[in-house]
Amino acid sequence: MRRTVTRTIVGRVVGRVVALVTLGALVGAVVAPTTAGRADAAPGPVTREHLLTRADVESVHPETRDPLRIVLRSPVFAPRGCEDQAQVVRGSSVILASFSPSVRRRSLSMVDHHVVRFSSVGQARSLVQRYRHFSRRCVGDVDTDDGEGGAVRLKYRAWFPPRVGQESAGMLVGWFSRGSADWRRVLVSRVGRTVSVLDVSFTDVRPPRSGVLELGEIAVDRLG
Repeated sequence: MRRTVTRTIVGRVVGRVVALVTLGALVGAVVAPTTAGRADAAPGPVTREHLLTRADVESVHPETRDPLRIVLRSPVFAPRGCEDQAQVVRGSSVILASFSPSVRRRSLSMVDHHVVRFSSVGQARSLVQRYRHFSRRCVGDVDTDDGEGGAVRLKYRAWFPPRVGQESAGMLVGWFSRGSADWRRVLVSRVGRTVSVLDVSFTDVRPPRSGVLELGEIAVDRLG
């Protein structure tokens, strides 16, 4: 009699353990693919939330005085070889915010902030490398024209910024025409599959590195 009762109790315990193990396996089978799917899923498209705001620009350049902000789904015109604006880059998703100060003088004239998301990290890295190649191999002066018969001298200068995000690159370009000068300093920063391209233009003077880097850090923070 005692042996029968003992066998019955043991059988019930074993049955419960088997049931719990089976249930755990089923739950794991349901949850694991979902978690893995989320980890492997490509991030969604970039939106206005990923762009610099007017307040961001004013915090670094108070002289802009509530700049005009335009948002577009515009591609990046990235370097191809030693051409500073040559090839269209759209990635899987792209968005642009362009800022113009309300008062123009010997200072900031334009800030363009592109955010480009790619389907792979390799593609994002490739875009950063194009800007790095430009600063390594394309330093010098180029004489050309403005398309209206006016002479233009382009001054390509190297800029290797400190790391912003997971990696970064830069370039500096001066446009000299008819007694005026316009300088562009570009900071390109990557976070995962997403690249921030910050293009800051000044009239007559080179865009200060510190301001561009500060804006670049803010831009990377917005990528999350």
